[in-house]
Amino acid sequence: VFTNAVKNRAIGAPAQGPIIGANERINIGIIGCGGMGNAHIRTLLRLKERGVNVDIVAVCDIYTKRLDAAAKRADARPYKDYRRLLEDKDIDAVCIATPDHWHAQMTIDAAEAGKDIYCEKPMTYWADLSLPKRVVETIARTNRVMQVGTQGMSDDIWDKAGERIKAGALGKLIHAQASDMRNGYIGVYDCSGRNIDPSAKPGVTLDWEMFLGSAPKRPWEPARYFAFRSFWDYSGGICTDFFPHILTPLIYTMGLTFPKRVTASGGLYYWKDGREVPDIFNMLIEYPDGPSVLLVASIANDTRLPWLIRGNEATLHFEGPGAVIRPQRRMAPAKQEEQVHRTHGASLEAHWMDFLNCIKTRKKPRSNELLGYYVMTALHMAVRSYREGRVFEFDAEREEVL
Repeated sequence: VFTNAVKNRAIGAPAQGPIIGANERINIGIIGCGGMGNAHIRTLLRLKERGVNVDIVAVCDIYTKRLDAAAKRADARPYKDYRRLLEDKDIDAVCIATPDHWHAQMTIDAAEAGKDIYCEKPMTYWADLSLPKRVVETIARTNRVMQVGTQGMSDDIWDKAGERIKAGALGKLIHAQASDMRNGYIGVYDCSGRNIDPSAKPGVTLDWEMFLGSAPKRPWEPARYFAFRSFWDYSGGICTDFFPHILTPLIYTMGLTFPKRVTASGGLYYWKDGREVPDIFNMLIEYPDGPSVLLVASIANDTRLPWLIRGNEATLHFEGPGAVIRPQRRMAPAKQEEQVHRTHGASLEAHWMDFLNCIKTRKKPRSNELLGYYVMTALHMAVRSYREGRVFEFDAEREEVL
């Protein structure tokens, strides 16, 4: 399915990005050297040690302490401004692991500079639905390759399950459910102060103005930097942090696109330490002609809902070595229980290998920007529903929230 963002794009000249041969080395620049940025550095260094022809040649961060540590670990050139990194002609692709409110602009700038992009989820900031559309249009116009950092998509169970669904094993799809439930201290949400590094001093070791970017201008507040996911100015909280990991594969597996209607609820019931975002979030998505999808996330209890896709003839349970299809006896008495096995599971390394291979083949990665657009549309509507107490509908033809 191609959206109007792709069909109606202006036809422009491709960016003068590098053409990577099958045996050529791929040079990566890392933008954002915090928790996930370092996870990507470690992953790429492991792949390089195993013989994958990839190298980290540049790193960028606005916090000197993180920048220096990353440059040393990766033996890479340090940049304090991502725009200077994008001018580096040695770089073939970038990894964006910054706070959410920078994702879209950095992705667009990287594409215009001729770089392929691995961008952490969420693909864009929750509050502006024009951003994912602009990303899709820019990636198409510049002929770039983009992977969104939902590494669970590297599990091939989604393909196996999708094949059975297309073959009619579940009958008519009516409902799906999934959850991401956690409990305990999570640094990027913690506003108590214990996650704050006193060596971070704006104007000295940290560029606070660059951090704020397009967000409202505020005086230095350490919690807003070290616990950025707890503030609406920079993040959609657990909705846009957790749900991309479960909604992306569900959309992929069931062959869904834009939602018809979204509503959300929840609250901040336990972690009352100064954060703005909820610690429990419930989201219900209705797709045209079905199914309905229920998503639940928490950072105050880790007991999960089972992952299910329900049809009128059978239910697909994601469990064990893959999935099990259990028939609805009253509607499909002749059906037998069926095991669906994965051949390989999910990992950050596998997700990176998919991206690196696609840089060479110029094919779409498994978690590409179009999937990201579908996901961000639902999440945008959900955060607004939670904050405004409204139910939102979406016009797929005009690609607008009603």
